[in-house]
This record gives sequence, C-alpha cells and structure tokens, in this order.
Amino acid sequence: MKKTLFLIFYLLCGGYIKADQDISFMYLQDNEIKPADEVFVISYFEDGGVLKVNWSIEDGYYLYFDSILIKENQKIVDFDITDGMIINHEDEFFGETKIIRNILEISSIEEIETNLIEIAYQGCSDRGFCYPVQNKNIK
Repeated sequence: MKKTLFLIFYLLCGGYIKADQDISFMYLQDNEIKPADEVFVISYFEDGGVLKVNWSIEDGYYLYFDSILIKENQKIVDFDITDGMIINHEDEFFGETKIIRNILEISSIEEIETNLIEIAYQGCSDRGFCYPVQNKNIK
C-alpha cells in the first residue's frame, strides 16, 4: 500500500514539475534576447563626401537618440536626421528621453575626409532589456 501511494505521489509531482518546466521554457522562448545586430540593422554609404547611416529597428525595440555618436579620427561629426521620427519617452532609468523606432537615417553635415569612422549607439527592447553601447568602425 505504501508503495502504491508513493508511486501515485511521485507520478503526480513528476507531472507537476514537468508542467512547470514547460511553462518556464515557454517563458524563456518569449523573452529571447536577440543580438543587437539583428534588432538594430545598420547600413551606411558615402554620397559625395557625405556619410549616410541607416538603421532598421525591429518592432518592439528602440534607439536612444542621444546615444548616437559619429566620430571621424576621434572628432565628433554633426549630423541631421533625414528620415525617422524622434519620440519623447519616459524611461524608468533615465527619465524623459528621446527615442527612435522603426527607421532612422542620418547624414553628416560636413563632408567626411577620412576612411576611419566610428559609430556608437544604444537601444532597448520594450520588455526592459537594454543593450550595451554598440560601436562600429567603418572604412
């Protein structure tokens, strides 16, 4: 009798643990952290000495506008937004910030004279995960 009760108890608890593991696994799948290069797809080209940089931002993610930095030989390059919209956002860590969703295209104001350009940017997901600053060296 004790063996039968133990077996029933074991089977019931084992099923509960298995169901709990399945739920945890599903939760992890829904909260998969994608690489920054997949959610912030960046491309760039030079047009008559002007550097143009494009971001395609996956749904559910955003870039911090103030995190975008372009340097030419360690000198900051000013830029204009040619496509995309800045949105005011209340951030739980930084307070009122400016973000960009979906797409962003910027163009350098002055002509680029060198082949060594550094681009830095940072973004987050709507689920609360923030990526470290991403640095790209382009030539």
